[in-house]
Amino acid sequence: MPGRGTALSPHGRMRRSERSPTIIWIRWLVLKSILDIPVLGAVGAPDAGNRSAAPAEEVTIKGMVLNHVHTGEKEKSVFVYALDGPPPIKSEFEKLMAQYYPDRGLDGDAARTLLAQFTARLKYFVDGPIADKLEQDATYNARQVMAVTGVIAERSGRKWITASKCEPTEFRYPGKMLSPDKPFVMPEREPLLLKISDHLSLKCIWVPAGRFLMGEPYYMCPHWQEDPPHMVTLTRGFYFAEHPVTWEMYDAAMATRTPDIDPMFTESKAPANVSCVNLHDFCRRLSERSGWRVRLPTAAEWDYAARVGTSNPTFAGKYADQASDAAKPVKSRQPNAWGFYDMLSTGWERVSDGTGELDRQDMVDPQHIPPEDSGRANRNAKHGHFGKGNAGYAVGEVEYISSEPSPPKTYPGVLRFRVAVEGQPEADRPGPKP
Repeated sequence: MPGRGTALSPHGRMRRSERSPTIIWIRWLVLKSILDIPVLGAVGAPDAGNRSAAPAEEVTIKGMVLNHVHTGEKEKSVFVYALDGPPPIKSEFEKLMAQYYPDRGLDGDAARTLLAQFTARLKYFVDGPIADKLEQDATYNARQVMAVTGVIAERSGRKWITASKCEPTEFRYPGKMLSPDKPFVMPEREPLLLKISDHLSLKCIWVPAGRFLMGEPYYMCPHWQEDPPHMVTLTRGFYFAEHPVTWEMYDAAMATRTPDIDPMFTESKAPANVSCVNLHDFCRRLSERSGWRVRLPTAAEWDYAARVGTSNPTFAGKYADQASDAAKPVKSRQPNAWGFYDMLSTGWERVSDGTGELDRQDMVDPQHIPPEDSGRANRNAKHGHFGKGNAGYAVGEVEYISSEPSPPKTYPGVLRFRVAVEGQPEADRPGPKP
């Protein structure tokens, strides 16, 4: 068979006049220049090293260096989501912010559109001598904005930077990305007072149904591979505790005296730090007493409430006035715009999701309850959970935590919890009862 670029006769064989090596070589060079036929280089990238054009000048672009692990793609690759750089890149970033980031903030559709525009216009694949090292580092080290220096070009329908150097740098995101979340809707129902005992009740705020882009967009720093952006639809509203369950409430419901027996105890009005077995017993007792179904929230429900229904980037600094100390009384800092306290605190807050599921596709009312919590396995067996809401991390991030409590002064710190309450009393809910 003839090689790529060789001319064929109508019958599929080379004409005699075209068998000259010189003619074939000249035609190959002409066709190669027209079609931009690549030769594979580092990380599967086209290699521009053999081009006859004069070497282009190196530039430096600032952005998030990620790899295929973050995006869930099968093709091995490393790339930069550019945030700053030479004038064309700087201008493109400013255009995106002006055209696709409304002053009122992002709903789910707007957030998805903005991310798609970033991907189409500011995503640069990396090749060159350091590409393999960057690809290896990106999986676990996408913790700060990086300055990537190299030659940029467009090849094979993609933007590329042939990188020669990469080092940490700083970048200030635009002010409207860092401003507090402003809800598009407010709770339309009055709060529910969930009775704990004759003397204690827990205020639960209504969270309306809605749709949002969960996870972290690829242009956001830092970006963890456990938090891919995907659309989530919550079809039902629910009540959500305005603050974590305190030791005082836990002891009142469970008829215990934690200060006398438990080294996890901190302060009576501080968040309780108990095992999954015990917190599920707590929820069961409240359900029986109140007639409402009381449970742990899902990760999606927790995220939606923490972000007051928006899909804005979840930079930790935006929530600094809400961040509290989980070893101290609840409601010691500011609530968010829906009235929830201590969504960001030391330690982590439990959600019902186990660690065996990671959503990348669009989801409707996602639930990933571990078998130990759903009656499909030994409820007393130690197992993994997701935690949310550590003040040192972005709101969208998750941590892998144990089903057992954690010492307050040892990472991961106090493992607090708050309850969600179904939108209808148990007796009025259609279908079989749990």
